[in-house]
Amino acid sequence: MRCSSSILFIAVITTVVMGQDASTDSAKWKHYVRGGGVRVTNDNGLSGYYRINRSSKYSFGDLRLYLYGLQNNSYVFIRYKSSSKYRRWPKFYRFSTIAYQKNTQAGVALRYHFNQGLGLFLFPYTQGHLITEIAHAYDMSDYLNDNRRTSYVRGGLYWDHDTKWFSTKLEVEYFHQISEEVDENLSRTQAMAEIIMPITKGFSAIIIYEIESYRGIDIAIPIDQGSMSFSIGWKGTIPWTW
Repeated sequence: MRCSSSILFIAVITTVVMGQDASTDSAKWKHYVRGGGVRVTNDNGLSGYYRINRSSKYSFGDLRLYLYGLQNNSYVFIRYKSSSKYRRWPKFYRFSTIAYQKNTQAGVALRYHFNQGLGLFLFPYTQGHLITEIAHAYDMSDYLNDNRRTSYVRGGLYWDHDTKWFSTKLEVEYFHQISEEVDENLSRTQAMAEIIMPITKGFSAIIIYEIESYRGIDIAIPIDQGSMSFSIGWKGTIPWTW
């Protein structure tokens, strides 16, 4: 607990000391649409996805919407993330994320999520990059039987790599609970692996595997929630300049 608080304090102080205003520069807008099938544990259904983002040399804004319509359950996830690089140290950036989640299979009727922290481009290279993040995260969840408010230290590792034939993405996040435990410890690991294979200009085939895993606890919701999806996607630019 004391170690987690020290890490958070260092991250906050670093953000304040290094922070600078990234003034407006040339921005590019893109949006993405996907549709396909998904399998979650023993449940099958359809998946939908929409994403719009704005990127410039020093700032990035990204809005994503995921929808799963399963035979016996439903899943909704909406997330907005904004980040700004530091002009003096462009490998570092600060970010904030807000999200809404509904997952009836996991017993989550509603989960609001917020996290804010510091990121670092550990290893940028021509075909991709490796990024790490540390943040303070907060959940306000409405399970089927009770309500919970939980704080975490969140650590993440993100790898993007492009090849001549396809692109890959790997994301691993760990949420370590630092607030008082009510009934159990809700620390969890979330991971996602994605392969994108171009078909023709703007269109591609996407395979995604995701898992959310709770460890060492006895809770009323399933311990591991994994999904596999296949979809066809399209991406394009938006002629906006602001």
